[in-house]
Amino acid sequence: MTLLKTAPNFRDIGGLPARDGRTVRAGLVYRSDALDALDADDLARLASLSPKVCCDLRSDGERLQRPHRWPIGAEPRVLNLSVATDIRVLMPELVLELRNNATAEGAGALMRHLYRDLPTVCVPVLKRVFELLLDEDTEQLPLVVNCTAGKDRTGFVVAMLLHAVGVSEDAVLADYLRSNDASNRASLQVKVAHLLHDLLGATAPPDMLAAIIAARPDYLASSLARIVADHGSVEGYLRQAIGLDDAQRERLASRLLVH
Repeated sequence: MTLLKTAPNFRDIGGLPARDGRTVRAGLVYRSDALDALDADDLARLASLSPKVCCDLRSDGERLQRPHRWPIGAEPRVLNLSVATDIRVLMPELVLELRNNATAEGAGALMRHLYRDLPTVCVPVLKRVFELLLDEDTEQLPLVVNCTAGKDRTGFVVAMLLHAVGVSEDAVLADYLRSNDASNRASLQVKVAHLLHDLLGATAPPDMLAAIIAARPDYLASSLARIVADHGSVEGYLRQAIGLDDAQRERLASRLLVH
């Protein structure tokens, strides 16, 4: 079910199954695409959900171009946690790689490259998100995590959160892949087409656009492979890079999971 029609990738992560038989509690953590185009109905709906904090993973340029709209009198505290690993903020050398292989294969390789960088780039973001979720102050929840499309940067951060509370790998992947159905793909394709035209100086073929706007198992697998190579496991990454120990993970699970 689409909670916000003008932000179609806004959704509750509640209901996902954990390995111990519990499920993620509804109404505590939402993931989303950009919230800049909310109409009156969606603003009222968002106000009814009472978000207290928004972790905005977009770059400063993305925020300036598409500032969020919030319900008057129900604005959450916004934390600008820029993650500069995205097709919208490519490094010059990656732009050159894409120009040299402006195909669906090249786009897929680029996305896997970006996902391999996410575990490193997102360390400060994950530390802040877990700090908020472990805070006993109830004014930190509900929490919204968002970026522009709600699938790549947000997808990785939410995947790590779900891993931390013991959600099964299959369920984590299924939640990540839901962005393929939840997103406004036509709108995304138009925006990415304009972006690629600016980057490449030419019109990108449809299959190249499709590779960029998709959530694909091999993309998230690239992040996980980097984590395993550097830390042995997701648990090792959460412990070594993020500083989330077993006791904190149990506290987090107690707060976010329900029988």
